[in-house]
Amino acid sequence: MRCPVMCSDKPRSAPAPEARPLPVLSAETLARLPLFRGESAEGLEWLLDHCRCVRVRAGETLLNPLLTNECCYIVLDGRLAVCLDDDAETAHAWLEAGSCVGEMSIIEGAPPSAHIVVERDSDLLAIDGEVLWTLINRSHAVARNLLYTLSQRVRRDNQALVESFEQQRRHAESARIDPLTGLGNRRWLSEVFPRMVERCLHGGVPLSLLILDADHFKAYNDTHGHLAGDCALRALGEVISHNTRPTDAAARYGGEEFVIVMPDTDAGQAQRIAERLCDAVRACEISDSGRPLPGITVSIGLAALADHHDPVELLGAADAALYRAKEAGRDRIST
Repeated sequence: MRCPVMCSDKPRSAPAPEARPLPVLSAETLARLPLFRGESAEGLEWLLDHCRCVRVRAGETLLNPLLTNECCYIVLDGRLAVCLDDDAETAHAWLEAGSCVGEMSIIEGAPPSAHIVVERDSDLLAIDGEVLWTLINRSHAVARNLLYTLSQRVRRDNQALVESFEQQRRHAESARIDPLTGLGNRRWLSEVFPRMVERCLHGGVPLSLLILDADHFKAYNDTHGHLAGDCALRALGEVISHNTRPTDAAARYGGEEFVIVMPDTDAGQAQRIAERLCDAVRACEISDSGRPLPGITVSIGLAALADHHDPVELLGAADAALYRAKEAGRDRIST
């Protein structure tokens, strides 16, 4: 059965002005193709009567997952695109001269797994499915080359999967990181905070929570500009990173507000950490491209899990403590 492609003697529409002749096949030509590497030209003489050259035009779909495929094709000249749909602009791989296509669907007895779209006018060697099976049975070299081609394709697909998973991981990670400070963001905190509280409650381990707020930050932005404000927040993020442990969870909660969740930390230990943070923020030097900027201070609200029962109550208690610190004059800690 002949394969359903458009050949030069049966054009889909009016012939193009140029009538480039199809390549002339010879056993020597076949022997130079990767699929026949290791096979002698003499051993391929019989194939000349069982294969043919066809020409496909740019934009045509050679293979379609919705249609049965009956041919294996080898690209003699031109380029084909491997696509998820019939648009070559979405290609995730290219098939250049010497490449095989269609052999997997013949071996599996199933429709192709992707669209193969002609990226530019191409000359192909077409081999019917029955002839391909005859080749596999008659020639160890062809069977070996076909196995190598399929293994390379699997390896390439596996690599594409790995890269896709890695890209998804990076996207998921970036969706949970505050780009200005490098700390976690509110979304990330909403995921890890309840788990940390549950783990500490279950294990009878203390946990404390700090909420920090940069003092008079609106005035800082209005006076020095939002770029200066970004520099101040970035510096504050660095202070928090340098004064927390790997087991702590620090996040920018929103605007100039930050949250630090500290497992295995009771209220007394959290008080000392909060004092150290206040001192470090006061001592922090802030600059914008080498230009010194005024420093900032923070108010901190502290709450301990021992006095509360769930993440919502704990967060509310720390937030209330933060407002008490502000009302008491700022640049201080309140519980």
